[in-house]
Amino acid sequence: MKRTEEAGAFDASGWITCELAEVPGVEFVSYGVVRPGKHDPGGVPMIRARDIADGVVATSELARINPDVHRQNRRTSLRVDDLLVVLVGRIGDTAVAGPDHSDWNVARSVAVIRFTLAGLAHGIDIWVRWWLGTPRARDLLRVGSAGAEHATLPLADLKQLPVPLPPHHLRERILHTIDLAQRKMTLNTKIAGRATELADAYFSRFAQGHVRDNSHWPRAAAADVAQVIGGAPQAGALDGGLALAWASPREVLNSRTVHLDRTAGITWAPRETACAPGTLLVAPRPGEVRTVVAAIPVVPGRGMLAIRTGSEADQMWMLHELRARSEELVATAQGEQARAMSRRAFSKFHLSWPPEEARERFARIAAPLHARALAALRENHALQELVVSEMTERPTVKR
Repeated sequence: MKRTEEAGAFDASGWITCELAEVPGVEFVSYGVVRPGKHDPGGVPMIRARDIADGVVATSELARINPDVHRQNRRTSLRVDDLLVVLVGRIGDTAVAGPDHSDWNVARSVAVIRFTLAGLAHGIDIWVRWWLGTPRARDLLRVGSAGAEHATLPLADLKQLPVPLPPHHLRERILHTIDLAQRKMTLNTKIAGRATELADAYFSRFAQGHVRDNSHWPRAAAADVAQVIGGAPQAGALDGGLALAWASPREVLNSRTVHLDRTAGITWAPRETACAPGTLLVAPRPGEVRTVVAAIPVVPGRGMLAIRTGSEADQMWMLHELRARSEELVATAQGEQARAMSRRAFSKFHLSWPPEEARERFARIAAPLHARALAALRENHALQELVVSEMTERPTVKR
């Protein structure tokens, strides 16, 4: 086991630190296919960095490689419990290969960490994954990248990442805490999703009930009832600017919930550039337009739109109206494969826009459901902070 200079040896508390590739229980660390060739519609799925978000693999637009290419890269043919690590862009983001990913492959932009059977049995896979998510590990991985959108982490740097390991009895206790936190976080994510689905269902019934009354909601162009703002490219440090959360279109498209409460990137811009929490973020991909709500101040990325409404009732109605009409909104996208929102076309898009009393009546049900979803997500952040503190705060040893 190769110890890092940071550790040198066991410290007084019994912790040691060693390089990731030398952690007991890690079988190997490798990147994926360097020359994948052309997309093969009937080939083997290949996971790219862009396909990993919020701890899961998004399967909507997977690349596929020829089976011969896959056979030439058997080392990264995936097994259940392999840990996938993003090497390009959102450096350090992870996902775990499940049964559905067995015998898939990964691109050069993704590293595979495989564990031995003993490593899996002792929770080394869980320890490494959670350590990669700590601020300390992220800082070490991003050295020299300056938060750039397309920063690349050399595999050697990932292999040499210092990983602290506590004594066995303490690691068992922390792993138990992680297990409890993961279970609660999974439940919270389901709660957030179900709360949104209930609001969607109520919107559908609310709208259909009005149609059954043989009446029609008034219609209005999007720009007449909300402020439509174009996105901006990610920028480096600027004189007089601040580091602000920057949301890419892919983060909107791959968000596991309708509330975007974190971003991987930052941009440097004046404070007034950031959209306030409650702003709707709209991003397209072929055949679909996705709308989410910013739960934090955020600068929208280029290719997407931000929608500011005048009240909570307007926000609730606009959100669910846009979600219900996702396929129709594709016509407001532009560019290659319709991957950018046209501000002009969207501004002219006509929405069902009932009287204020009706919008407020809808919001009285929908808003508390969204508040419950946000509360569940915020609890997940608290649980993550709890685990990070357990993994990083070593006990003080009296001498």
